[in-house]
Amino acid sequence: MREDPLANPALLMVVSSIDDQTILRSVLDQFDLDLLFARSLEEARTALHERGFKAVISEGLLADGHCWKDLLGEIEEMPERPPLIVADPQADERLWVEVLNLGAWDLITKPFDAKEVLRVLSAACGVNEYERSIRRPGRLGSAMNARAARSGA
Repeated sequence: MREDPLANPALLMVVSSIDDQTILRSVLDQFDLDLLFARSLEEARTALHERGFKAVISEGLLADGHCWKDLLGEIEEMPERPPLIVADPQADERLWVEVLNLGAWDLITKPFDAKEVLRVLSAACGVNEYERSIRRPGRLGSAMNARAARSGA
């Protein structure tokens, strides 16, 4: 049984580097959040099915050879879809466009910049709360409404 995602705010970080985990932990420790780290798609999949998350940050290429697109596919199958933020050292315009076009929330560069992580995460979590408030069970248009709200349409 999944926990209420709002009862204990949590973020899922799918990163394999201990240095990246340390940086993210130091940036986010000031907030009352549960940080859960996963190294592979399988670990992330398990975590996603066990509890709700306000957002997910994932490296572009996971330690097990999967990539952020595989994780996005897992998230899209869920009834509550936390926004996915992709982190990649090769963050360029082409990748940014691909990330947005395929439905992830945003792209941030590695190594992590604390201000950028907080800015993108704050925006993603704020919209995630709004999406939850407009969703109604049994309404087919709720995902489209949420995406339109996110894009400002």
